[in-house]
Amino acid sequence: MSSLDTVKVFDLKGNGIPISDLWKDRKAVVAFARHFGCVLCRKRADYLASKKDIMDAAGVTLVLIGPGSVEQAKTFAEQTKFQGDPTHSSYEALKFVSGVLTTFTPNAGLKIIQLYMEGYRQDWKLSFEKDTVTRGGWKQGGIIVAGPGKNNVSYIHKLALNQIENPWHISHYVDKGFHGSLTSLYGCVNSSTVVAMADKKKRRRVEDDGAQLPFKNQLKADSAILQILKDLCNSSSSASSTSSTALTLQDLSLPFSCREVTDLSLSSVQSSIESLALSIARSILSGQGFSFDVPSRSAANQLYVPELDRIVLKDKTALRPFANISTVRKSTVTTRILQLIHQLCLKNIHVTKRDLFYTDVKLFQDQTQSDAVLDDVSCMLGCTRSSLNVVAAEKGVVVGRLIFSDNGDMIDCTKMGMGGKAIPPNIDRVGDMQSDALFILLVEKDAAYMRLAEDRFYNRFPCIIVTAKGQPDVATRLFLRKMKMELKLPVLALVDSDPYGLKILSVYGCGSKNMSYDSANLTTPDIKWLGVRPSDLDKYKIPEQCRLPMTEQDIKTGKDLLEEDFVKKNPGWVEELTLMVKTKQKAEIQALSTFGFQYLSEVYLPLKLQQKDWL
Repeated sequence: MSSLDTVKVFDLKGNGIPISDLWKDRKAVVAFARHFGCVLCRKRADYLASKKDIMDAAGVTLVLIGPGSVEQAKTFAEQTKFQGDPTHSSYEALKFVSGVLTTFTPNAGLKIIQLYMEGYRQDWKLSFEKDTVTRGGWKQGGIIVAGPGKNNVSYIHKLALNQIENPWHISHYVDKGFHGSLTSLYGCVNSSTVVAMADKKKRRRVEDDGAQLPFKNQLKADSAILQILKDLCNSSSSASSTSSTALTLQDLSLPFSCREVTDLSLSSVQSSIESLALSIARSILSGQGFSFDVPSRSAANQLYVPELDRIVLKDKTALRPFANISTVRKSTVTTRILQLIHQLCLKNIHVTKRDLFYTDVKLFQDQTQSDAVLDDVSCMLGCTRSSLNVVAAEKGVVVGRLIFSDNGDMIDCTKMGMGGKAIPPNIDRVGDMQSDALFILLVEKDAAYMRLAEDRFYNRFPCIIVTAKGQPDVATRLFLRKMKMELKLPVLALVDSDPYGLKILSVYGCGSKNMSYDSANLTTPDIKWLGVRPSDLDKYKIPEQCRLPMTEQDIKTGKDLLEEDFVKKNPGWVEELTLMVKTKQKAEIQALSTFGFQYLSEVYLPLKLQQKDWL
């Protein structure tokens, strides 16, 4: 390296030092910054500063050089030792290129934006300040490993111009060392290699290892994970066979009566409506007017029954008289809904809730009002909502190892593309379910579902993936229960780490308060909470910038959930929810994408399954 013989750099006191003196009597890592104000270099300096103790213990000296003045170098003094090179002579000797268009690529720009948002604030005046040469501060960076001995340069590495350093690539060098004695290297821009004294194949192997996703090295062979899933599947099947007769309300000696609905035929629904209409007519003709005796669906009339592990509705009713100013409108809406359902029974056709709303928009005013009365009518008649031939629009989707018939047509859910098969709104027409899956994966959100579907996660680990894309709809809840009961498969849930994710999980498992009267048909027993759980945020080292602060409403919702009996029944849920409220942090499933878009399917879920990490 004779080209470095005459090169000097300057310490923070302004003293000129021959660059080769930096490693004359010691092993040294000399890192060359792109320019002093660069947020990428600030990130690099932060990283190096955190590893300086390790390097000191290994007898390795760390030196950073930047293309600027001594005053500019002092900016970094608090982080690590820095040398200034006002004339860029060391950069010229090593043939580092320069220029903003050469070194500042679009990828680097995106990285700057990312780091800026993380809190690294760039000093723009310093960044673009002209120094002792006319080119400005834009230089290609690099690294030298040298010493002891002036001419003992064992490693030269120039940073590529078009890639950003993967932090796990840096960690590889920190953890495994280099050339036996170096225990830490720096990185900011991913290197594509102008390296002396390194074999090309070995270099590629090191880079591949460094690019590994975090915790991926903890994964066992897929065959080992598959065996765990087979054991889980067999256990679930055995449990289902043992308790073939499900416990019902009639089996319990509760101190109060409850109201539950069942599937009724169209003729039975029609007869019930006609009988109700006749009783109303008699009441009107007798001069008493009329009113509906509607089951109360208020929170005070609902109860969680631990033996059933679901919410039930007590048998308390409230009068809804027509001749009352506070209830006249709702009585009118109830009458109209009954009339429309009677027409559906006569014609034997199905409509959506939206169709029902648009039959009388001026009366209903808002679909939430017609939907609420529809539930009231279902409860009054003692039948499930699907018995009324009113369905919700298709929302949920399913993909994976499942074949079923839909109104006579056989559907193979492995051949439905990335979007999967829409769950039919008429579940009574779904039958003949067949599957070689080992479990059902219930996913809260469409984004996570799409990731798993595109990666064909169900081929690596045989499963059925289902989502309602947020709040569970009736069809998806019915479909999930049907799969669980017919296929006898365990159900694992993947939801956001926030109070609403847990509420969604509880709706699938214990039922919703709005439809507590039909919880026997809509709930799926023994759903296991796989993730994302509050404890996972630290366990998987989710970065702070990917976590969200909980709002006051979030915290209130979390505390309210802690008071629910269905949460108290599960100590693991209590522990996780308490941690969430304490840390006041939440995170979405997509926070895992910070490690890579496929981290969810390639590492997180396989590791969760391997560790049997579910509640």
